[in-house]
Amino acid sequence: MSNGISPDPAEVLTKFQAAPSELEALLSDLPASQLEVEAYPGGWTIAQVAHHITDGDDLWKACILAGLGETVPAFSLEWYWSLSQDKWSQRWHYASRAIADSLALFRANRSITATILARTPRWWAREVTIKSRNDELGTETLLDVVESQANHAMQHVEEIRKALASPPSDEVRAAQQLAEADPAGGAFGDA
Repeated sequence: MSNGISPDPAEVLTKFQAAPSELEALLSDLPASQLEVEAYPGGWTIAQVAHHITDGDDLWKACILAGLGETVPAFSLEWYWSLSQDKWSQRWHYASRAIADSLALFRANRSITATILARTPRWWAREVTIKSRNDELGTETLLDVVESQANHAMQHVEEIRKALASPPSDEVRAAQQLAEADPAGGAFGDA
């Protein structure tokens, strides 16, 4: 931690567990047309950001679980970092996936991971070696990894919250009117 003070493991775990409910509260009753709103200017849509949160969480779950072993494991996302996040979003079909599936996976992964951690004595002190994008090795505690994942998800939740609070653009209003005229249509009509 940059301030030299370690966070409370219980608080970190609570924040880690809160993200799925926060995301679901924002997206559960959202019309499909609003899922297509950009989460930030020139960036991914709200739906794409939600899929990114879920997929990133799924990737880092392996790191967290590996850290519960007897030895300090080495964890790398070298294969993931070989492509841009935009390329992965295309290959993993962010633009056409059902939002309900991603929300369910996010909730399940966080619940399972938090349950395992809560039942593991001193989980927060366990370590994992992480290979960075530039091939440097660094050792992190599981507390740092879990806190990073909690913060990552909540930063994106706030990004979505701000996007939803902004008045819709003319383009978004036109898409909403089209969706209202054809309620069964849209990329997420079957979600």
